[in-house]
Amino acid sequence: MSSIWWVVIEEQGGAGDARGWSVAEATRYPDRESAEDEAYLLAKQHRPARPWSPQGRTVLRVAGGYLVLIKGKTDTYQFRVSLGEEIR
Repeated sequence: MSSIWWVVIEEQGGAGDARGWSVAEATRYPDRESAEDEAYLLAKQHRPARPWSPQGRTVLRVAGGYLVLIKGKTDTYQFRVSLGEEIR
């Protein structure tokens, strides 16, 4: 029996001290390899809601996925791309 894997994107939203995290997207994959491939592509290419005028992107591989820092004109925003195995 093969495992079902998920790729979840969590984005930081809001402004100033009111920033919070929320799930922006969650997609199922039939195996870990295809989920890992998609997570990598999303870390490199996903366009979060903020910042509106991205100036640069830094991708960090972390346990379970990627942390991406997006530099805007006035601030830096983050999003996470995480891998998870569905438990049945």
